[in-house]
Amino acid sequence: MKKKNAILYALPLLLLAGCGSSDKKSVGESDSVAESEIIEAVEAVRKANFITKDSVGGIMVGASVNTIPESIPGLYTSRQHGASQDAVTVSFSDDSGEQFVVYDFGEGKIDVINVVGPAIKVDAPDGVFGIGDSFANVLSIPGVQAEWIGYDDGGMWYWTWDGLWFAPSQQGLGEILSRKLYDSKETPSAADFSDDVKVGFIGTGLPF
Repeated sequence: MKKKNAILYALPLLLLAGCGSSDKKSVGESDSVAESEIIEAVEAVRKANFITKDSVGGIMVGASVNTIPESIPGLYTSRQHGASQDAVTVSFSDDSGEQFVVYDFGEGKIDVINVVGPAIKVDAPDGVFGIGDSFANVLSIPGVQAEWIGYDDGGMWYWTWDGLWFAPSQQGLGEILSRKLYDSKETPSAADFSDDVKVGFIGTGLPF
C-alpha cells in the first residue's frame, strides 16, 4: 500500500480514537500533535500536483504549445515564453514562484516537462517527494536505474523510473559522488549519497 493511501486510511481511525467514551482520558498533547501531522500530510497529498511520464496536471507531452491555457486553477497562475540553447520554452508559475518548464524542440509541441519548484511532486511507491527532498527518495524507488548521458566532451549520470528522469542537486555532493557523477566508468552507488544530497532535477526527459 502506498504511503499516502496508508495515511488516508489511518486518518478516520485516529479521529475515532480521539472521540472515545466519557470515562476515558482526554487526548494528550502528543496525540494532538500526531493527529495534526496526519491531517497536514493528507492535505499536502490532496493539494499536490504530480508529474508523470507524460504530464503535469493538464499539461501534456505531445500537445501543441499554442493550446496551453494562460492559467489552470490549482496548477499555475501565469506562464512565460522564452528560449534555451536547444528549445523554445514556456515556464509556469504560481504565487510562490516558478514550478515547471516545458520544452519545444522545434515542432510546435511539448517535448519535455521539467520540474523546477517544490509544488510539483512525484507519486512514488514509497511516498511523495519533489525538488529539494532527499535524493534517497529516488534511490529507494523499486526498479530505478542509473543511466549515463554523454554530451559535448563529458556527461553525467541520471536515474530513471517509469518514464521520469532524476538527478541530484549540485549542492551537498561529497568528494566521491562528485567524481563518480561525471565518470561514465563508475556508476554512483547509494552509499555515495549522504543525507545532504537533495533532488535537483525531475523531468519527463532531458532539456537538450
